[in-house]
Amino acid sequence: MSHHSARLFRTLAAVGGLALLALGHGRVLPSASADTLPHLSADCFTYSPGEVSRSKQGVLIKGMHAELTGTQHRITVASSTVTDHGRKLDEAALTRLNAAVAYAALTAYHRGMTDVCSTQPLPEVEEVKNALPELNWKGITMTRPDRVSTASAAHVNVLTTTPTIHVLFDASGLHSDGAILLPPALSGDVSFTPAARPPYHLTINRFHTVINGSDVDGKGTVTAGEGTKNLKADVHLSIGQIGEMIDQVSKVAPAKITAALLIARFMGEREPDHHTGWRIVVDNGTIKVNGVKVPAPF
Repeated sequence: MSHHSARLFRTLAAVGGLALLALGHGRVLPSASADTLPHLSADCFTYSPGEVSRSKQGVLIKGMHAELTGTQHRITVASSTVTDHGRKLDEAALTRLNAAVAYAALTAYHRGMTDVCSTQPLPEVEEVKNALPELNWKGITMTRPDRVSTASAAHVNVLTTTPTIHVLFDASGLHSDGAILLPPALSGDVSFTPAARPPYHLTINRFHTVINGSDVDGKGTVTAGEGTKNLKADVHLSIGQIGEMIDQVSKVAPAKITAALLIARFMGEREPDHHTGWRIVVDNGTIKVNGVKVPAPF
């Protein structure tokens, strides 16, 4: 197993672990109270809400930025529109929910919770019960030490919150220099039952994107415990016409990426409709792909 093919499968496993996500005109509202969400400490997460004003259905937030403390993983959003179709959340709660979604997005970008954050409650889980929030972001920039990624828009729609939180999300206009396999758009459907403390259980009902003309679909379960090593996941990933994708990628990608895809194809299992599939299992620091152990990033 080469280093680059192992990295590819670690990335696929991280996609499976995402999962982790979404929550009078013109008058400026008071800023969300401080530098962090009420249930998260400042050594886990900090944010600035920017300018918050009322809109017809909720709030309009301009210039929000947030960071996973100490990681240099940051997000800025030029414009956020947050509404609650259940009409339960007031303007301050909608602003906090917007920050909570930023925390979820940063955690996914970080490929998991930091050790500090992993022992703390998920933000705004109790507050969102019986609400039906919807968020639209425009002008998104996410940075980490080795990369800057942007997206033109993202949408989060919460379908149910009691007892299970069921969320649909999508993003478009994705871009990052040098990221050959970054898709231009993606969408997903996830659900989880709220818990005050870890472990947190997440079900990926559907994940979909298209890379170089090939459909990529995933589903599975993720359990996040305290600390990065206490991650468990069982995810099925399927790619259609992977041979054509490799042909397209090989025209622009370094040889090491093409080689990693070829090894991935070799380890995959044939599925109907010209798809290749992998079962990715993560268990306390060990990753197996179709039963074969690969190096873990921990």
